[in-house]
Amino acid sequence: MDTQSKAYALAEMCVVLDVSISGYRAWRRGGTPDRKRLTDLQMLAVIRAIHAELKGAYGSPRMVRELRLRGFTAGKERRWLTRKR
Repeated sequence: MDTQSKAYALAEMCVVLDVSISGYRAWRRGGTPDRKRLTDLQMLAVIRAIHAELKGAYGSPRMVRELRLRGFTAGKERRWLTRKR
């Protein structure tokens, strides 16, 4: 990306390469991602494990708080994972 920076804007290159601008900048600084972002299937496995551990006592709001306490990112958009099907 450095070699193409004169020809293309950073935002354009990030879109084409499907990376975030902040992620690219963190990589340039030599950092590592702070967050533990899981796929939906991985998150579902974690939620089911916590659900079993707590004997089904948590609903989605408390589950989101529990996930955050354990260091995982979770929010409203992922609450559907906690609903029974």
